[in-house]
Amino acid sequence: MIVEYLKNPPSRAELVRLYDRAGMTPRQGLRMAEDGAKAVKHGDAEAILDAMMIDPLLIERPLVETDKGVRLGRPIARLHEIL
Repeated sequence: MIVEYLKNPPSRAELVRLYDRAGMTPRQGLRMAEDGAKAVKHGDAEAILDAMMIDPLLIERPLVETDKGVRLGRPIARLHEIL
């Protein structure tokens, strides 16, 4: 299933679940290239998640979930671990 996160952003709980399953922190899931990331890149996990809820562009993607786990698809070779 493909979720278009800009049309249907994940909930905060869903992001926390995905990051936890991936062994990532919200900071690791923050898309640093976006202007909005500058204001929260040094914040705690809660501040980063708050910012992601306001602006889903701040969510690094793609996040890929299979029965074997969750990985951020950057670099794409990481996906081989869960496919």
